Amino acid sequence: MKISQVDQSQNQAIISIEVDPEELEEELHRVYRRVVLRINIPGFRKGKASRSVVERFVGRDALIEDALENLVPTMTSRAMQEQELDVVATPRAKVTQHDPVIIEATYALRPSVKLGDYKGIRLETETIDITDEQVDNLIETVRQQMGTWEPVDRNVGFGDMVTIDVVGLVEDKKDVDETGIDYVVSEGSVSPVPGFAEELVGFGIGKENKFTLSFPDDYPDPEMINKECNFTVVVQEVKERKVPDLDDEFVKAINMGVETYGELRIQFESDLRLQHQNAADQRFEDLVIKAVIEEADIELPEILVDEEIHHMLAEQEEALSRQQLSMDAYLSTIGKTADELHEDARIPAIEKIKRTLILRQMAEEEGVEVSDEEVDAEIDTVMQLQATMMGDSFSEYINSEDGRRSVQNVLKNRKTVNILIATAKLASGEKDAGKKKPAAKSRKATKKNT
Repeated sequence: MKISQVDQSQNQAIISIEVDPEELEEELHRVYRRVVLRINIPGFRKGKASRSVVERFVGRDALIEDALENLVPTMTSRAMQEQELDVVATPRAKVTQHDPVIIEATYALRPSVKLGDYKGIRLETETIDITDEQVDNLIETVRQQMGTWEPVDRNVGFGDMVTIDVVGLVEDKKDVDETGIDYVVSEGSVSPVPGFAEELVGFGIGKENKFTLSFPDDYPDPEMINKECNFTVVVQEVKERKVPDLDDEFVKAINMGVETYGELRIQFESDLRLQHQNAADQRFEDLVIKAVIEEADIELPEILVDEEIHHMLAEQEEALSRQQLSMDAYLSTIGKTADELHEDARIPAIEKIKRTLILRQMAEEEGVEVSDEEVDAEIDTVMQLQATMMGDSFSEYINSEDGRRSVQNVLKNRKTVNILIATAKLASGEKDAGKKKPAAKSRKATKKNT
């Protein structure tokens, strides 16, 4: 293997790799042994044809292409090790010549990170206030959840659950044909189309009702957009939700470890405060990290950005598939092309990469360490929370060398972020001194006066 460096700039290295004929020949022979076992050549028993016969039958170029599938990653990996490149993404490689075989590989090199004065960043934390109205709303939500549906002899109103027969005709073809389905009449509902719930209000039991609605511009099925649907609906039954009274029996039924309504309000207020505080802490952390990123000087190789975008979109596509939705259908719904979606992911991808690299650099400068005991404790905690859901494969991975390294990195990042947060929070003395500092919700950072 002969290696020559073509270019190195912008945190990328381009390497030209010439494959030795002996190495190509060795790989071609491996390909031949694999191919001869799976093809049928007239006049030969499977697996018995000579290599020259196989080459004439499938073509030498086809064997070379097959060989390159293994040679390219092998050669690019060897070149990376020989050149001692600190690579942060999968290299891009292309074969530029076949005789001899020459591979051009582009490597994304780990960029240098110049941290700014991150220790001088100061942000004001949010003040958490929980109102009586918020507590009332939470209690009412719980009451509604504990309610029961009971039949009533009256016309349909908002909030009711109705049992209906419904037929929907689009261009004289049935688009909907359901019998005895339950439907909650919620004001503003877009199911099955906007306005359907509103049309039901006032309908009596047993009467046939007809109305026409149009499919909206953002309807998931593009072929139905702006078409009219003629509905015929018969209400079989109307039910309204009966909610429990706000008394001690209601409190005990919730089973939260309290006995009286007053104690329940105190518990709910505490839960809401914790929930809002956790959200505020996350917002503060995001602001601190953003301020650190703005202070830092870092130039990212384009390969690294593209790889992160690819990972993000692959995760999004997997999430859509779990909802039985294809990426093409999703793009049609949001009215964007694949290229536009790719470009939309660029800024989040850049921010994610910068966050990772900057926290790593900070951990080195701050001397952050994670012990084996801390890794063991975190794995025990994770196993207790997720092992039953993830199964044996997850348990095997998290206890492997790669899994432990991943846990170690998570803990190191957590420690580093905690150092940042502790430093960035305005002390009461700084607030009292009347310094002009932005609130966390303003999403701005200032430097401490020196």
